Amino acid sequence: MRIPAALAALSLLVPSILPASPAAAADAATGDRLTPEHRAALQCAAVFAIVASEQANGAPAALAFPPLAVRGKRYFVEVSTRVIAEAGLTREQVRDLIVADVGTLQKSASADPADTELTTRMRACLPLLDKTVPPLRTPDLLQCTAILSLAFEEIHGREGMTPAAQDMKTLASVLTAREHEALIAAGRSGDQADQAIAEAHDAMLKEAFDDGGGVEKYDIAHCYDLAKPDQKSHY
Repeated sequence: MRIPAALAALSLLVPSILPASPAAAADAATGDRLTPEHRAALQCAAVFAIVASEQANGAPAALAFPPLAVRGKRYFVEVSTRVIAEAGLTREQVRDLIVADVGTLQKSASADPADTELTTRMRACLPLLDKTVPPLRTPDLLQCTAILSLAFEEIHGREGMTPAAQDMKTLASVLTAREHEALIAAGRSGDQADQAIAEAHDAMLKEAFDDGGGVEKYDIAHCYDLAKPDQKSHY
């Protein structure tokens, strides 16, 4: 597994808070204000940053672990917010602590070509990831129909009918048609199928603004898989 630069790895999780120049090493006084639980949580954030970077680069060893592009970002936000509130640190101090941990992992990796230590740390951190950011839920076809319809509405409202909006509209239309057919096959009338799809849309819209993680708690990549062309048909 190739270990990238500390800031490059961390930027995959928290691009909005990184400075333009390298972060300074965290001082001892800052570390003394942390509990063992805080340190463990931040060290896992460093592990997730590196593994997320390797996943983005297609490294087989990293891809053996759960995807971190979304959950890793949410983990960082949750943990950083908690440490800032409980330990009285600033956002920059939390960032510097994680960057220092990434640097330590880099040094260890340079002497460990097989990445045994990083793999061991990642496995040890997975329970904390699951506790902080539960695994993504797999949406069914009806939920995916609503999710992609909402995605189209958001893109269209922000950009107009751009190519991205048109692509999302096409995907949403494909899923809507497939769900409509499935409901008809299950014994619903056309009107009942339309109503079920509309109700799912409204329910997902409401869910998008709740405190339970919104649409991001779903594995949206699964929706794109459901929208792939059937082998016997084209769109």
